[in-house]
Amino acid sequence: MHAGACEMVLFLVQIDLPPRHAEAFSRYQAEHVAKTLVAMGRGAVGMRARVVQDGETSRFFWFFELPSLPALESFLTSREREDLAAELAERFPEARVRLSFGELAGMRRGVRHGEEAGAAYVLDISLPRASADGWASWYDAERIPRALANAGLVRARRFELHDGEDLSRHLVVLDAVDLDAVRAFEQDGAAILADLGEAESPANARVERSLWQWVRENPAEEGAS
Repeated sequence: MHAGACEMVLFLVQIDLPPRHAEAFSRYQAEHVAKTLVAMGRGAVGMRARVVQDGETSRFFWFFELPSLPALESFLTSREREDLAAELAERFPEARVRLSFGELAGMRRGVRHGEEAGAAYVLDISLPRASADGWASWYDAERIPRALANAGLVRARRFELHDGEDLSRHLVVLDAVDLDAVRAFEQDGAAILADLGEAESPANARVERSLWQWVRENPAEEGAS
């Protein structure tokens, strides 16, 4: 992984587990994420999201941003990181965890004064590396501004993920005021983002879409589950 032009680096944790454990995990994760941020050190920030979906799996994301690549590397090799991973495995042995690393590669608007993101429309886009740079510039200039014209959206970010795969992977996160705004955008405006342009076809690009609800439990209300 390389740090790129932006200093902040992304550590993305995806957790899949049986729905019967979802509520217990939702209560547990606030404390765990707080411990993780302490271990990451000064300058780290984190958010939690639950994916809105039906099926046999409940999916959560922990969304950490650290101030530099050395800060991330220090955390990943720390004893605290080992202890936190062991704690998660002990509390939720059926959880499947996927780690991704990346950097902020595109931003078009921050949260406006008086607004707070409550949900997000997220695209996980993979395409051949040979055309990724040209595609990213076009997508940032053409597709994301058109999506942000929707009144319910408050911020757009694009992260380039480095998972060691052959394809170039990008996470596009469009924050909205609430889940209703995300669902409205999904119906009326999301087709704008699904179009990857002339350079890519369904045969050599993959787009996965999901709705995230940012989780904000009150730590004071957390209890053992």
